[in-house]
Formats: sequence, C-alpha cells, structure tokens
Amino acid sequence: MKYGKLCVCLLMALITAVTAGGVERGEKTLGLRGGYNTRNESGVAGVYFQYAFSRHVRLAPNVDYVFRNKGTDAYSCNINVHFPLYFGSSTRFDLYPLAGVNFISWNHRLNNSDGIDTSSRVSRLGLNAGAGAEYYCTPTLKLCVEAKCNFVEANTSGVFSIGIGYVF
Repeated sequence: MKYGKLCVCLLMALITAVTAGGVERGEKTLGLRGGYNTRNESGVAGVYFQYAFSRHVRLAPNVDYVFRNKGTDAYSCNINVHFPLYFGSSTRFDLYPLAGVNFISWNHRLNNSDGIDTSSRVSRLGLNAGAGAEYYCTPTLKLCVEAKCNFVEANTSGVFSIGIGYVF
C-alpha cells in the first residue's frame, strides 16, 4: 500500500510537470546542427527549422550533409515531428521523442585496380525514430542535442547531433 501511494504521487507530479510550461503555438526556430553518422563513421552538418503547432506537437524539417569517409558521403532530408514534454513551470528545458520520414542519397566512390575512379549514388526513402533535449539559454536562443535512427533499406544509420537555434 505504501508503494502504491508513492507511485500515485510520482505519477501526479510527472503529469503536472509535463503539462506545465510549454511554447506558444506558432513559435519558430531556425538553427545549425552538427554531429556524427554511424553509417560511414563521419561528421554531419546541417540546418534545421521548427514550427510549433501546439505546446506538444512541433514540425521539424532538417537538411544534413554527411561528410565523406570510407568512400561514401550523403545528403539527407528529414521531416520529423517532435512531441515536447516540459518539466517545471518554466520552458527552459524540454525532452522530446521524435518520429518522421527521410530521404537520403548516398554517394559511393571507389577506385578500382586500374586506378579509375567510379562512383554510384543510391537514393532511398526511410523512417526516423529518436529523442532529443533542448535548453533555452534565453527566450530567443536554445541549445539542443538529438539522437535518432534512420531506418533505410541497406543504409540504416544512427545520427547524433548538437545544435544551436534562434527562436522567433
């Protein structure tokens, strides 16, 4: 019985924390991001945009370039939906799960035994799943960290990134 009351109290506190705070509908963010892609063990750089439809649903497209390593590089376009969870009465910190779709185009460059450079491009659609966290340094500046998996046929990869964004 003692643990039941404790669980109910913790659940009530979590619900209160998650529903408090939040961004206003229509909040937009434009930012830069950088990170690491596990597919070719290389760096990633890109830009992102976010638009809040409500306190708990946000559209977040981004475009990334995966730098060449091991003869491969890529362009990636993602359209994700974030579901922010706010903790405390201020909106300075939030966590969010994400889901979305992606289009990624991998370029494979190979040197054959004759010294001839050959390349091929493989473009595919896929799905994204992951999570992230954001910290609002000021009302117009936020930092973010994100981890997601790009589920793409024969090119599934993990992407870990950090970013900085201007909120308007």
